[in-house]
Formats: sequence, C-alpha cells, structure tokens
Amino acid sequence: MFKVKYYKHTKKFYEQFRMKSGEIHIAQSAAFADYLSSIGGQANCVWSYPSFIEALFPKWHHPYTEVYIRSLIRDYVHRHALEEKVAYLEKRLDDFYAAVRFLAEIGPFSLSPLPSLKLNEEQRFFIGMMETLRSDNVLLEYWKARAHLSRKSVAEALGLENEAHVICIHHIDYIDAPKMMLFYLLAQVGFDIVFYIPFNPEAPNLYKTWRDIYRHVSNDEGNWECVEASQPLRGAKFAQYVDASFPLSDDPFHDIHFLSFAHPTDLKTYLERYPIEKERHEVLATYEEELNVYVGCHQNSHFYASRYGKFFLSLQRCKKTEAGVLLTYDDYVNMMTSGWVHYGEIDGAQALALLLDLRDYMEGIATFADIMDRLQSLINLQEVSAAFDEVAKEQAGRHRVKQYLSNPFRSFSYVHRSRYDITIKQLMECTKDLARKVQRLLLGEREKRNVRAYFRELEQVYDSVKTQWDAKSQMKMEMLFSLSIPEHWEFAKEEMHLFLSLHFGAKEPKHDKILNFDQLVGKALSAKHVHLTGMSFQLFPWKTPELPSVLTYTWMKECIRRSFIGLNQTMRINALLVDYYSRHAANSTAVYALYHLLAFGNETVTLSYIQNWREHDGPSIYFTILQELYGLKETTFAEEDGEFSWEVPAIEEPSFSVEPLRHLPDLLWLDSDFCKRKFFLNALIEHHPVYENDFHQQQAFSIIGRLLSEQGEGEALFRETIFPLFPQWTNAFKQNLLDTSGISGLRVYKQYENVYYPKAMKYLQRLKSRYLVTKNWKARYQYDHDTFKEDEHIREWIDHVGIYEVEAESGAHCRMCPFLHVCKDGEYVIDAANN
Repeated sequence: MFKVKYYKHTKKFYEQFRMKSGEIHIAQSAAFADYLSSIGGQANCVWSYPSFIEALFPKWHHPYTEVYIRSLIRDYVHRHALEEKVAYLEKRLDDFYAAVRFLAEIGPFSLSPLPSLKLNEEQRFFIGMMETLRSDNVLLEYWKARAHLSRKSVAEALGLENEAHVICIHHIDYIDAPKMMLFYLLAQVGFDIVFYIPFNPEAPNLYKTWRDIYRHVSNDEGNWECVEASQPLRGAKFAQYVDASFPLSDDPFHDIHFLSFAHPTDLKTYLERYPIEKERHEVLATYEEELNVYVGCHQNSHFYASRYGKFFLSLQRCKKTEAGVLLTYDDYVNMMTSGWVHYGEIDGAQALALLLDLRDYMEGIATFADIMDRLQSLINLQEVSAAFDEVAKEQAGRHRVKQYLSNPFRSFSYVHRSRYDITIKQLMECTKDLARKVQRLLLGEREKRNVRAYFRELEQVYDSVKTQWDAKSQMKMEMLFSLSIPEHWEFAKEEMHLFLSLHFGAKEPKHDKILNFDQLVGKALSAKHVHLTGMSFQLFPWKTPELPSVLTYTWMKECIRRSFIGLNQTMRINALLVDYYSRHAANSTAVYALYHLLAFGNETVTLSYIQNWREHDGPSIYFTILQELYGLKETTFAEEDGEFSWEVPAIEEPSFSVEPLRHLPDLLWLDSDFCKRKFFLNALIEHHPVYENDFHQQQAFSIIGRLLSEQGEGEALFRETIFPLFPQWTNAFKQNLLDTSGISGLRVYKQYENVYYPKAMKYLQRLKSRYLVTKNWKARYQYDHDTFKEDEHIREWIDHVGIYEVEAESGAHCRMCPFLHVCKDGEYVIDAANN
C-alpha cells in the first residue's frame, strides 16, 4: 500500500529534489517544511504534519475542543465515580484525555472488559467513560469528517487549485497509531502515499529507527527504492562509533564547538552576546519553553504578563468554600493591583505601596473577612497613633522628630498615612469591590456554569473598569467576548480557566526564541550555525514517549479483533505495531538526529551542557563521546569582565551647613556609634527610624509595651487596648515579647527643646544592636550621662562623608537597621556565617 524511498545523503538528495504538480508534501516539522518550501515548493503544497491535520480537521484540533472534552471527562468523573475516588481520578484527567483522543483518532470501536485480561479499577471505569463520550456530537462530527474525506475535500481544505493524487511524506521519525491510521485513510480515498526517509542498509545500528518503523509501515522492506546513494563523509567519526559497520572514511568536519554553562542564566548572557537570528544562528533544546523563560526569550506583551492578566492567574488559585473565598495574601495583592478593582476615582493599583508594607501585618489571613478584620485593626492602630499626636500637638506641631519623641508608634511604617496614595478606609472599600467580583467570577468546587453566561458576567465586570485600560488589553478582552461559543457548553472551574488561558495565551511567533529539538532536522539543513543546548544525562537522549497509562496494546488489540474484520482490523493492529516501535525507538531517533546535524549541517555546530538546570544531572554520554571523537574539550562560558572607561566629572568636595545637625536630639545621634550612614538616613532623611520588617516591629512592640506599661493602669490596660491592634501575632507571643524585653530607665526623662520623652527611647532607636568592647560608645555614654557634645560628633561624622555617599560601617548591628535592604554594604546573617 505504501512506497518507501530512501536516500543516503540527505543534503544532496534534497538539493536535486524537484516537486511535481499534483503532489502534496508533508514534513516532519515546521522547520523541515520551511526548508522544502525554500527549494521550490508550490503554494499550499508543503505542510508540516501538525499544520496538515489542523487544516483537514480544524474543529477537532482546535484548542477549545480540548477544553470541551476535558469538561466531559470531569463531568463523568463527578457523576459516576465513588466520592472517595473523585479527587484521585481528577488528577488522572490528563491521562484520560490523552486516551480518549488516541482511541478517537484510531477509529470508533468499543472497549470491552475482557475476562482474559485483568483490568484494573481505573480501566474498567474508563470503559464506561469512553462509551458515554462516543455519543457526543464533537466525536461524532469528527468521525463523520473522516468518513467523508476525499481528494476533493483535501484540496479544498489545503487551498489547492487542483486535486492532488500523490502525498509525499518526508523524514517522519515518529509514527503513532493515530498518525498511521490517517495515512491509511488518505490511501483509501485515492492518494498514492510515498515515504522519503534517510537510510543506509550498510549501517543498521545507525539507522535502526528507520528500519524498525518503516518495515512495518511498508510490510515489505525488500521493495524499498534507493533514490540517492552518495556516501556522506561528514559525521563519519560519530557514525562509526554508533555503528561499526558504517563505511570507513575520513571525517572532514571540524567546525564543532563544545560549551558548558554554570547556570541557565549564563546561557542568557551568552545569547545577549550572540543573539538568535533566524537561519543564521538557531538554538534548540528539549525543554525549550523552560529555557526561554530563563533567558528572557518570551513575549513580555503576553496578556498574562500584564497586570490585567494576573487577575485571572490569581483568581484560579482561589477556592470557594462555605467559610468564604480562600486566598493567599499574594493573590489578594495581585488582584487588588490588577486594574480590575475600582472605588470611585481610586484604582486598587494605588494601594501597592501600602500592601507591600502590610505583608507581615497580614500574616495568617485566609479569607476576605480576615483581611477586613486586619484592616479594621489597622484603622484602630492609626487612631491610637493619632491620639498620641493630638495630645502632643501643642508642643510638637508638625515637627516630625518631636512627633516621634511624643509618639513611639510612629516607628511602625503603616501608621504613616502620608507614605501611601490610598487610605486604609479606601483600601477597605476596594477590598469589598474585589470580594464582590471574585464571588461573581469564581466557580465553586464541582460547580459548572454555562460558558456564554459566564462570559456575560465577566463582560459586565470588565465594562465597569475598562476605561482605565490600555487599548491592546481592551482588544484582547473584547476578542474574548466576540467568540462564537456553542450554547450548551458548560465548564467547571478548571476548564473555564483553561479556556481563558488558551485564548489569552495564543501562540507566539518563534523568531528569536529557543526552538524544540524536533525542529533540529530542518534547521540543520537551513541554518548556518546550529546550537544544540541542554545536552545532559537526564535530557539527552530523551525518554520514550509513553502510551496513555489507562491503555495497553494487548487490550486494544483484542478489542479491535472483536470490533473489526478484514482490512479494517489489519490496518488498526498494524497501526498499533508501528506505534509500539516508534515509541521504543526514541533513543536511536535522538542519536540519528545528532548524526544528521554533524553530517548535513551547513557551517558551524555548537553543543552545550547546562549545569544546575536539573538536580543530580551531568553531561550526556554523547556530549562526552563527541568531545573524545573530535579531540576537543568544552569551554566553560563566563561573563566577560568588561573594562569600561568614562570621563569622571570634576566634583568639588561637598560643602553644606552643619547647622541642622545642631538641632537634632542626642537620641538620634546614638546611631552614629554604629554606622554613620545609618545616622544620616535615620536622622536627616527619615527624621526618625521607621521599621518595616516584622522582626524589627516585634522588638518595637515590646519596647513600646514596656514604656506604656509604666503609665496609667499599667500592663493590663496595654494588653486590653494595644494587643488587639497587632493581630498578626498570637497573644501568647505578644506577652512573651513584653516579658522578655529587659529594658530599664522607664521613668527617667530627657528634654528636647519643649518636648520631654523617656530616656528608654534609646532602645527603640537602636533595637537590639549590641555594643562591642572595641567599638564606639561615645554617643551612648554622653546620652546616658547628659553630657552630649554636638560639635565633637559633627566633626567626626563629617569625616565619613564622601563625594557620593556617607561611609557605612558593617557588622552585626546591620540586622537592626531599617535600611539594610537598600544598603550595598550591609551585613546579613548569612554574611556573618560565611565569615
């Protein structure tokens, strides 16, 4: 039924190959199809296999059909599985889906619970599922389309002016059962099917893939026709290693390079220096999508990369329960700042700075009710802080230092309303708006909703916020609402979000991106420089693609024998046989593809290995073998230390008035004992310490607690009034902070101009920064003994002021500094451990 024509020298064969009228050419990959088109293919006559079947059966291969079938499978699980099995079977949904498509594309036949085979519970469950799905219109229409396939309908689907009568299939090294059944179908409707493959009977090990697969495709290896018999010379070293019977010859190929990268980010640096350029420098890998994320070769304009798209990513992670919507704080922040939340003229995105500061304060939240409770507690805390400010208003006025001395709560970042573009009350209103929208758009567990009705709901929400959106994002949403969706489609939460993901994640152009390994054969023929990366032990050769685990060859073969007779039975059983050998030829397929690159590549070949990409991984054995064969060692890629030169402008020594320094309270000078930069940032930039870190805030809480416990009704009143304002910590933990604070001098006061403040404020200023015997104690000593000498400290501080920055003094005290996260010289705990 099928003709097989083989060539020994791929490049020479295709350089002389001429396409004829009435032929359709199907290639293994898009890259190979592009190569065939470049050597003279007529319009619409050259196709990659994936694009060919999409053109023949567009509805069946449409991404939305996948979503619909998945929804049918999930619905069947919910309706027919035992309650305790539902969660497990839902996790197997990918396998069920693959099995359904596999069987549908082989052809309609019934699965039977054969007594001779010990089917497991999952397989018996699948029998009923498949029987139910067989009556669905999507599968029935697909089988109808296959039954009505003809040479005329193929020509119409491909946009051909005249009917074709020959289909030439090039270099397909993997033929599963559905693919084989399509070739049988094309032959049955009147096409002559001709396979063109590389083969050399003198090197059976090197060409093992082709012999194993195509002797079952043709059923007559003796009638294969050799159409090009030149012996390739390049790649001979590797060919002779793989197959000792390969004809001996000198290998003229020397333009091969070996690289190793310490991390995928080093590959990013490499590609910045040597960028991908179509047909000039192509890079390929087995897990290219993962690498494209690492190296930044992905489209930043992707809708899900925008703040509007992140709303859907976070929405699908939420969970609707009887207790309310469960969500994480990260998802709350993402949705709040996504552009989907508005309260009057306030956009939820304005809350970002506040939300970042509230991360630790919101520790432990799980629902919107929890968030509202925390925000109410924060309002109460701000009101307490405002009460302190009001009491000291006459003495402190708007003087920030005096306000701090009169109100220690000002050491907490989130009581400073002026830091943010939104108030807590406005954030509460925005949170209510978000909660309402999530309640409308989030589906509950096992809840199904009509897709059209859901999109109408989504459109109403979108209409309320779209005026602030950019035009490109608006167009993406409006395209969603213009889709034609069958009226009866009902999806659960998972399929609804999959549908949205497919719409918003439309395929991106492949230019300037790392390509999948399956494009290697075509790119080797067309590109000047081919770089194959990710050649590690775990990734190359790749693992054998597995049959859907719910199916077995024996089970399917017996069911086919019971369902068909004659040619229909023979074709399907042979398709399973070809499928079996294709799956088990993965190792030799990868090895041949590597030989193809060496033998038929154009100019330069680079092979590389990436360390630290997979755990417990190392270089592929073939990466090492090729180095030995070609007498080369890999070069470890390292980022070059560039030497930069620029003209340094002449800057005079800084001069400034020291008068403001004379008006600082000696409390602020305590920082100068530890670090002159910390003093500069605390005293002159912020005017007093503002703690954003939870660890620092715990210490501030304990100090303030001890200070206030010495006044009025003491500790009991503090527990009653202040403990509830810090709900992120348990009461036991807060009590422990109080009991272990260990500060003294609570009733001793100091004076700054017209304001009196507790001398123990020094603990709030420096937290638990420890004084070391060999370090500076001057400011502390003079503070404690009320003998502060301002001029002496000013002179000493000026000595540490440079042209560009104030000198820092790193040490263990850095851990108590509120500016550690922005200080390039700061010392973290890990730094001290390493030293």
